[in-house]
Amino acid sequence: MKRIVAFIVLFSCMGTMSFGQSGPNMISKMLDAINSVKTGKYILNKIERIDGKMYTTEMIVKYQSSPLKVYSYSINPDPGAEILFVKGNNNNNVLVHPNKFPYVNLNLSPFGSILRKNQHHTIYEMGFGYIGSILAHNILVKEKEFYTNLSFTGEVDWKGKKYYKLVVDNVNYGFEEYKVQSGETLYEIGMKLFINDYKILCLNKSLSNSDDLKPGQILKVPNTYARKIELYLDKNNYLPVVQVIYDENGLYAQYEFSSLIVNPDFSPEEFTAKYKDYKF
Repeated sequence: MKRIVAFIVLFSCMGTMSFGQSGPNMISKMLDAINSVKTGKYILNKIERIDGKMYTTEMIVKYQSSPLKVYSYSINPDPGAEILFVKGNNNNNVLVHPNKFPYVNLNLSPFGSILRKNQHHTIYEMGFGYIGSILAHNILVKEKEFYTNLSFTGEVDWKGKKYYKLVVDNVNYGFEEYKVQSGETLYEIGMKLFINDYKILCLNKSLSNSDDLKPGQILKVPNTYARKIELYLDKNNYLPVVQVIYDENGLYAQYEFSSLIVNPDFSPEEFTAKYKDYKF
Protein backbone atom coordinates (compact mmCIF):
# COMPACT_ATOMS: atom_id res chain seq x y z
CA MET A 1 0.00 0.00 0.00
CA LYS A 2 2.90 2.36 0.74
CA ARG A 3 4.21 1.77 -2.78
CA ILE A 4 0.83 2.66 -4.29
CA VAL A 5 0.68 5.92 -2.35
CA ALA A 6 4.27 6.73 -3.30
CA PHE A 7 3.51 6.33 -7.00
CA ILE A 8 0.45 8.55 -6.78
CA VAL A 9 2.26 11.21 -4.76
CA LEU A 10 5.19 11.17 -7.19
CA PHE A 11 3.08 11.84 -10.24
CA SER A 12 0.52 14.08 -8.60
CA CYS A 13 3.26 16.69 -8.36
CA MET A 14 3.15 16.87 -12.16
CA GLY A 15 -0.09 18.81 -11.74
CA THR A 16 1.97 21.97 -11.25
CA MET A 17 3.49 21.58 -14.72
CA SER A 18 1.90 23.37 -17.66
CA PHE A 19 0.73 20.87 -20.29
CA GLY A 20 -2.37 22.85 -21.21
CA GLN A 21 -5.61 20.95 -21.75
CA SER A 22 -3.82 17.70 -22.55
CA GLY A 23 -3.52 14.07 -21.58
CA PRO A 24 -0.48 14.57 -19.31
CA ASN A 25 -2.17 17.50 -17.59
CA MET A 26 -5.39 15.55 -17.05
CA ILE A 27 -3.70 12.37 -15.82
CA SER A 28 -1.64 14.33 -13.28
CA LYS A 29 -4.76 16.10 -12.01
CA MET A 30 -6.50 12.75 -11.76
CA LEU A 31 -3.67 11.15 -9.77
CA ASP A 32 -3.58 14.15 -7.47
CA ALA A 33 -7.35 13.86 -6.96
CA ILE A 34 -7.08 10.15 -6.19
CA ASN A 35 -4.38 10.82 -3.61
CA SER A 36 -6.66 13.35 -1.90
CA VAL A 37 -9.46 10.83 -1.30
CA LYS A 38 -9.31 9.67 2.31
CA THR A 39 -12.95 8.58 2.61
CA GLY A 40 -15.80 8.13 0.19
CA LYS A 41 -19.42 7.13 -0.15
CA TYR A 42 -20.86 6.06 -3.48
CA ILE A 43 -22.96 3.60 -5.44
CA LEU A 44 -20.70 1.25 -7.36
CA ASN A 45 -22.05 -0.28 -10.56
CA LYS A 46 -19.78 -3.02 -11.89
CA ILE A 47 -19.91 -4.96 -15.12
CA GLU A 48 -17.29 -7.70 -15.36
CA ARG A 49 -16.73 -10.53 -17.81
CA ILE A 50 -16.76 -13.85 -15.97
CA ASP A 51 -16.32 -17.07 -17.95
CA GLY A 52 -17.32 -15.30 -21.13
CA LYS A 53 -20.47 -13.67 -19.70
CA MET A 54 -21.01 -10.14 -18.42
CA TYR A 55 -22.07 -9.96 -14.74
CA THR A 56 -23.57 -6.82 -13.23
CA THR A 57 -23.20 -5.84 -9.58
CA GLU A 58 -24.59 -2.79 -7.79
CA MET A 59 -23.75 -1.83 -4.23
CA ILE A 60 -23.65 1.07 -1.80
CA VAL A 61 -20.13 1.58 -0.45
CA LYS A 62 -18.60 3.44 2.48
CA TYR A 63 -14.85 3.54 2.22
CA GLN A 64 -11.79 4.71 4.14
CA SER A 65 -8.40 4.44 2.48
CA SER A 66 -6.01 4.16 5.45
CA PRO A 67 -6.31 2.07 7.43
CA LEU A 68 -8.58 0.36 4.94
CA LYS A 69 -12.19 0.16 6.08
CA VAL A 70 -15.08 -0.87 3.86
CA TYR A 71 -18.79 -1.28 4.40
CA SER A 72 -20.93 -2.43 1.49
CA TYR A 73 -24.67 -3.00 1.05
CA SER A 74 -25.68 -5.10 -1.95
CA ILE A 75 -28.44 -3.83 -4.22
CA ASN A 76 -27.95 -6.48 -6.90
CA PRO A 77 -27.44 -9.41 -6.75
CA ASP A 78 -28.36 -10.65 -3.25
CA PRO A 79 -30.30 -7.54 -2.15
CA GLY A 80 -29.71 -6.64 1.49
CA ALA A 81 -26.46 -8.57 1.86
CA GLU A 82 -23.83 -6.62 3.78
CA ILE A 83 -20.08 -6.87 4.21
CA LEU A 84 -17.75 -5.15 6.65
CA PHE A 85 -13.98 -5.12 6.51
CA VAL A 86 -11.55 -3.30 8.79
CA LYS A 87 -7.90 -4.03 8.09
CA GLY A 88 -6.22 -5.44 11.18
CA ASN A 89 -9.50 -6.53 12.79
CA ASN A 90 -11.36 -9.86 12.71
CA ASN A 91 -8.16 -11.67 11.65
CA ASN A 92 -8.35 -9.62 8.44
CA ASN A 93 -11.48 -11.51 7.45
CA VAL A 94 -14.59 -9.96 5.93
CA LEU A 95 -17.73 -10.05 8.06
CA VAL A 96 -20.65 -11.05 5.82
CA HIS A 97 -24.36 -10.79 6.50
CA PRO A 98 -25.78 -12.80 3.55
CA ASN A 99 -29.45 -11.89 4.19
CA LYS A 100 -30.37 -15.40 3.09
CA PHE A 101 -29.65 -19.00 4.12
CA PRO A 102 -27.81 -19.82 6.36
CA TYR A 103 -29.03 -16.51 7.94
CA VAL A 104 -25.95 -16.20 10.13
CA ASN A 105 -22.96 -13.91 9.88
CA LEU A 106 -19.92 -15.39 8.16
CA ASN A 107 -16.24 -14.54 8.52
CA LEU A 108 -14.59 -15.07 5.15
CA SER A 109 -11.14 -14.53 3.70
CA PRO A 110 -11.10 -11.68 1.16
CA PHE A 111 -9.04 -13.98 -1.06
CA GLY A 112 -11.24 -17.08 -0.70
CA SER A 113 -13.34 -18.66 -3.43
CA ILE A 114 -16.66 -17.55 -1.90
CA LEU A 115 -15.92 -13.82 -1.94
CA ARG A 116 -13.97 -14.03 -5.20
CA LYS A 117 -16.80 -15.80 -7.03
CA ASN A 118 -17.81 -13.70 -10.05
CA GLN A 119 -15.41 -10.94 -8.96
CA HIS A 120 -12.33 -9.60 -10.74
CA HIS A 121 -10.94 -8.00 -7.59
CA THR A 122 -10.78 -8.28 -3.81
CA ILE A 123 -11.99 -5.79 -1.24
CA TYR A 124 -8.42 -4.44 -1.10
CA GLU A 125 -8.92 -2.86 -4.53
CA MET A 126 -12.00 -0.90 -3.48
CA GLY A 127 -12.01 2.81 -4.28
CA PHE A 128 -9.89 4.78 -6.77
CA GLY A 129 -6.41 3.90 -5.51
CA TYR A 130 -6.08 0.68 -7.50
CA ILE A 131 -6.53 2.20 -10.95
CA GLY A 132 -4.34 5.10 -9.84
CA SER A 133 -1.52 2.72 -8.91
CA ILE A 134 -1.81 0.90 -12.25
CA LEU A 135 -1.47 4.12 -14.23
CA ALA A 136 1.25 5.62 -12.03
CA HIS A 137 3.29 2.42 -12.34
CA ASN A 138 3.04 2.51 -16.13
CA ILE A 139 4.16 6.14 -16.16
CA LEU A 140 7.12 5.20 -14.00
CA VAL A 141 8.35 2.24 -16.06
CA LYS A 142 7.09 3.15 -19.56
CA GLU A 143 6.93 6.94 -19.50
CA LYS A 144 7.52 7.64 -23.21
CA GLU A 145 5.34 4.76 -24.38
CA PHE A 146 2.61 5.63 -21.88
CA TYR A 147 2.31 9.25 -23.01
CA THR A 148 2.39 8.15 -26.64
CA ASN A 149 -0.58 5.91 -25.93
CA LEU A 150 -2.42 8.51 -23.84
CA SER A 151 -4.96 10.88 -25.36
CA PHE A 152 -7.35 13.50 -24.02
CA THR A 153 -10.38 13.40 -26.30
CA GLY A 154 -12.31 16.31 -24.81
CA GLU A 155 -15.75 16.05 -23.27
CA VAL A 156 -18.05 13.05 -23.36
CA ASP A 157 -21.70 12.72 -22.34
CA TRP A 158 -22.49 9.91 -19.89
CA LYS A 159 -26.06 9.54 -18.70
CA GLY A 160 -26.80 13.21 -19.28
CA LYS A 161 -23.67 14.62 -17.65
CA LYS A 162 -20.44 15.90 -19.20
CA TYR A 163 -17.07 14.41 -18.29
CA TYR A 164 -13.48 14.76 -19.46
CA LYS A 165 -12.41 11.66 -21.36
CA LEU A 166 -8.95 10.11 -21.19
CA VAL A 167 -7.94 7.08 -23.25
CA VAL A 168 -4.91 4.86 -22.72
CA ASP A 169 -4.59 2.78 -25.91
CA ASN A 170 -1.92 0.15 -25.26
CA VAL A 171 -1.10 -0.72 -28.87
CA ASN A 172 1.69 -3.07 -27.75
CA TYR A 173 -0.64 -5.06 -25.51
CA GLY A 174 0.24 -8.74 -25.62
CA PHE A 175 1.36 -11.68 -23.54
CA GLU A 176 4.54 -12.95 -21.97
CA GLU A 177 5.71 -15.73 -19.70
CA TYR A 178 6.11 -15.48 -15.94
CA LYS A 179 7.96 -17.99 -13.76
CA VAL A 180 6.24 -18.61 -10.42
CA GLN A 181 8.39 -18.00 -7.36
CA SER A 182 8.17 -20.08 -4.19
CA GLY A 183 5.09 -19.34 -2.11
CA GLU A 184 3.50 -16.90 -4.57
CA THR A 185 -0.25 -16.72 -5.12
CA LEU A 186 -2.04 -15.46 -8.20
CA TYR A 187 -3.09 -12.37 -6.28
CA GLU A 188 0.51 -11.61 -5.28
CA ILE A 189 1.68 -12.09 -8.86
CA GLY A 190 -1.04 -9.76 -10.10
CA MET A 191 -0.07 -7.05 -7.62
CA LYS A 192 3.62 -7.53 -8.39
CA LEU A 193 3.09 -7.13 -12.14
CA PHE A 194 0.28 -4.55 -11.86
CA ILE A 195 -2.16 -6.77 -13.72
CA ASN A 196 -5.44 -8.42 -12.75
CA ASP A 197 -5.03 -11.85 -11.17
CA TYR A 198 -8.42 -12.99 -12.49
CA LYS A 199 -7.10 -12.32 -16.00
CA ILE A 200 -4.13 -14.58 -15.25
CA LEU A 201 -6.56 -17.30 -14.20
CA CYS A 202 -8.46 -16.89 -17.47
CA LEU A 203 -5.29 -17.20 -19.53
CA ASN A 204 -4.14 -20.38 -17.77
CA LYS A 205 -7.03 -22.81 -18.05
CA SER A 206 -5.22 -25.56 -16.13
CA LEU A 207 -5.48 -23.47 -12.95
CA SER A 208 -8.54 -23.48 -10.73
CA ASN A 209 -7.12 -21.18 -8.03
CA SER A 210 -3.90 -19.94 -6.44
CA ASP A 211 -3.41 -23.24 -4.64
CA ASP A 212 -2.53 -24.85 -7.98
CA LEU A 213 0.69 -22.84 -8.32
CA LYS A 214 4.06 -24.52 -8.03
CA PRO A 215 7.53 -22.92 -7.89
CA GLY A 216 9.05 -22.78 -11.37
CA GLN A 217 5.69 -23.07 -13.09
CA ILE A 218 5.38 -20.97 -16.26
CA LEU A 219 2.28 -18.80 -16.60
CA LYS A 220 0.95 -16.83 -19.53
CA VAL A 221 0.34 -13.26 -18.38
CA PRO A 222 -0.58 -9.97 -20.08
CA ASN A 223 2.28 -7.49 -20.45
CA THR A 224 0.12 -4.65 -19.10
CA TYR A 225 -3.16 -4.23 -17.24
CA ALA A 226 -5.45 -3.77 -20.24
CA ARG A 227 -5.55 -3.44 -24.01
CA LYS A 228 -7.35 -0.10 -23.63
CA ILE A 229 -8.59 1.98 -20.70
CA GLU A 230 -11.20 4.72 -21.03
CA LEU A 231 -11.56 7.09 -18.08
CA TYR A 232 -14.34 9.63 -17.59
CA LEU A 233 -13.19 12.31 -15.16
CA ASP A 234 -15.62 14.33 -13.09
CA LYS A 235 -15.17 17.93 -14.27
CA ASN A 236 -15.30 19.24 -10.70
CA ASN A 237 -12.90 16.90 -8.90
CA TYR A 238 -11.05 15.03 -11.73
CA LEU A 239 -11.78 11.60 -10.23
CA PRO A 240 -12.22 8.72 -12.73
CA VAL A 241 -15.86 8.05 -11.91
CA VAL A 242 -16.33 5.85 -14.99
CA GLN A 243 -13.66 3.32 -15.94
CA VAL A 244 -14.06 1.15 -19.04
CA ILE A 245 -11.53 -1.65 -19.44
CA TYR A 246 -10.87 -3.63 -22.65
CA ASP A 247 -8.74 -6.69 -23.29
CA GLU A 248 -7.98 -8.59 -26.49
CA ASN A 249 -11.58 -9.84 -26.64
CA GLY A 250 -13.35 -6.50 -26.17
CA LEU A 251 -15.08 -5.15 -23.08
CA TYR A 252 -13.55 -6.74 -20.00
CA ALA A 253 -14.98 -4.59 -17.20
CA GLN A 254 -16.74 -1.33 -16.47
CA TYR A 255 -16.88 0.53 -13.15
CA GLU A 256 -19.17 3.47 -12.43
CA PHE A 257 -19.07 5.50 -9.20
CA SER A 258 -22.35 7.39 -8.87
CA SER A 259 -23.82 9.56 -6.09
CA LEU A 260 -20.21 10.11 -5.02
CA ILE A 261 -19.45 12.02 -1.82
CA VAL A 262 -15.73 12.71 -1.42
CA ASN A 263 -14.17 12.76 2.05
CA PRO A 264 -17.32 12.56 4.17
CA ASP A 265 -16.90 12.39 7.94
CA PHE A 266 -17.86 8.91 9.13
CA SER A 267 -18.47 8.21 12.78
CA PRO A 268 -16.26 5.42 14.18
CA GLU A 269 -19.40 3.28 14.67
CA GLU A 270 -20.08 3.20 10.92
CA PHE A 271 -17.29 0.69 10.47
CA THR A 272 -18.51 -1.63 13.22
CA ALA A 273 -21.08 -4.41 13.12
CA LYS A 274 -23.11 -2.71 15.86
CA TYR A 275 -23.96 0.40 13.86
CA LYS A 276 -27.67 1.12 14.10
CA ASP A 277 -28.39 0.95 10.34
CA TYR A 278 -26.75 -2.45 9.81
CA LYS A 279 -28.18 -5.93 10.29
CA PHE A 280 -25.14 -7.99 11.21
